[in-house]
Amino acid sequence: MATASGPNLAKVKTRPGPATHIRNGEYSAATRALALGSYFVSGCMAINASQFLGAPLYLINEDWYNAWIAFTKQSWGLLTTSMTQCWAPTVVRVSGHRSVRGELLKTTDGNLLSNFPERLILIANHQIYTDWLYLWWIAYTNGMHGRIYVVLKESLRRIPIIGWGMQFSQFIFLKRNWEKDKDRLAAHLQKLNSAVAPMWLMLFPEGTNLHPVTRKASRKWAAKNGIPDMQHQLLPRSRGLQFCIQNLRKTVPYVYDCTIAYEGVPTGQYASEIFTIQTAYFGGKPPKSVNMYWRRFHVSSIPVDNDKAFDDWLRARWIEKDQLLEHYQKTGRFPADTGVSKLPSGRKQRGAGYIETEIKPNKWYEYLQVFAPVGLLALVLYMFYGGLPKRFTKDLGRQVAEQSRIEGPQNLEQLVNSTPRIVEVDSTNASIAGTPGSIMMTTQTPAAAKKTIKKLPPKKHTAQKTPSTAQSKAVQAGGAAPGSGAVRKPKKLGPKPAADPKLPKLDVNPTLGAASKPSGALDTNTKRIAGEAPKKDETKVANPSKPKSGANLTPESSSRIEKGPPQKLSTGTNKPATSKSSVKPSANALSKTTQKKPTASPTANKENHPPPKKFEIKPKNSANNSIPVK
Repeated sequence: MATASGPNLAKVKTRPGPATHIRNGEYSAATRALALGSYFVSGCMAINASQFLGAPLYLINEDWYNAWIAFTKQSWGLLTTSMTQCWAPTVVRVSGHRSVRGELLKTTDGNLLSNFPERLILIANHQIYTDWLYLWWIAYTNGMHGRIYVVLKESLRRIPIIGWGMQFSQFIFLKRNWEKDKDRLAAHLQKLNSAVAPMWLMLFPEGTNLHPVTRKASRKWAAKNGIPDMQHQLLPRSRGLQFCIQNLRKTVPYVYDCTIAYEGVPTGQYASEIFTIQTAYFGGKPPKSVNMYWRRFHVSSIPVDNDKAFDDWLRARWIEKDQLLEHYQKTGRFPADTGVSKLPSGRKQRGAGYIETEIKPNKWYEYLQVFAPVGLLALVLYMFYGGLPKRFTKDLGRQVAEQSRIEGPQNLEQLVNSTPRIVEVDSTNASIAGTPGSIMMTTQTPAAAKKTIKKLPPKKHTAQKTPSTAQSKAVQAGGAAPGSGAVRKPKKLGPKPAADPKLPKLDVNPTLGAASKPSGALDTNTKRIAGEAPKKDETKVANPSKPKSGANLTPESSSRIEKGPPQKLSTGTNKPATSKSSVKPSANALSKTTQKKPTASPTANKENHPPPKKFEIKPKNSANNSIPVK
């Protein structure tokens, strides 16, 4: 039963339970959780990124690395402080023993200013999971929030993001097995045992927070060892704290003790069940006030070299803390120092009494430090690669286009489409392939064809000129306009003349049709239509019903070529030459015909096109009747 001066427990019992409707509904709770989660996760990731960026400093200078990690731990303290201010605001009421007189101060604007030394060991009772957050804020008021080290249980290091940050922050993780923890703890303490390096080492001698399960375990252990149990906390474990003091007593002069109590916890209940992280931060129901009572013990007055004496000393301190918690339950406050003492300098020093303030940063913009390293890195990247990624993608596209223009087509299909004229031989059917944009690949593999065909430079686009009257007439007649560079279309012929049954027939590739002759040659009819005069060695055909000798070869006209010595064709000049081969006249044919050599196409380029390959035109079913042409 609480006294009249204590808290009103009847009002505490009427706290809204799970069935009570939350103010502003579920939508407000979801929005709150989303905002809190986004801020916390982004802040933790920014701190982790900052720690990763500073990791190479360990290989350069260990002091630089420690200073960088201290900066990231300051960011963590600011993150939790600003998060508490926005989502779980509460009041902190601080008082202390006369041993800390002059070290707890109140500023003119009402904030707490701690004046603790730079090197100390901090111990406290463990009530809820967020005890260390409030103690970290005390370090912030002392300017030591970047030099704090916490001893935690091993399982916490496996938490994603948070556990990584704790490992970078050089926190000490214990497995609660002294044989395994002793060497690890000694290695960590050796790094911290420097008189010039600021350090706050935070421990919870109870090992875990107060909970119904841990309460039963503590009571059972007290009964087994024949010692009195605690009412408002767990029995402490002395071995870890004793080991820390033994290793650090040459560089740490004081051990500071903090007793924590939370307003709104009824007698017989536990703060860990009421003020969880979910209810305090996501549900918006933090404790109304966090109460702290501070004491200081000189290391020289602690019997650290005697195990039994140290265990008794620590248990005596915990009994005093239990009495302080009982006092708080009855009065709602811890005792406060209001005395006055005279300093050797003659000045008077007064006790702090009660200092009440909110958990918040001194300046509203301090939380920007959390994102400062990552933001600075992004700014540097933007200065060096301005416009990234827009400019980068634009430059990349320009480079790809330039490279493709220089290298040309990359596959066989592009080679075929980009080559204006390619002459290849199909030796199997003894036919000539010379049509624009086509290749007969019967005796060459694609790999060999790629090696044979030269890559051509891209065509230059020129303005289209209006064709002249002569050119229009030539195009309408089925030929190519002079000087146009285009390949003439095959002229439509009349009915095919009857083949001479006495002569063997040639097997002409039906897919080529009238294009069996090199397309660069222009016959007499085309020259006449274009307005050019025939040359001296060109003769007229007596019978107009028959096709000209210079026209496209058909199976019937080709079969009239008599055997003779190989005929050489030159495609590098337009100079006509009379064929030395003789043609046997038939009943419906002329007695004498002049055959014209094929001339090079006006668009042919000697430098870009390789010379034509050898090909043969063989009559079908005849082994010796062939005309090799070079």
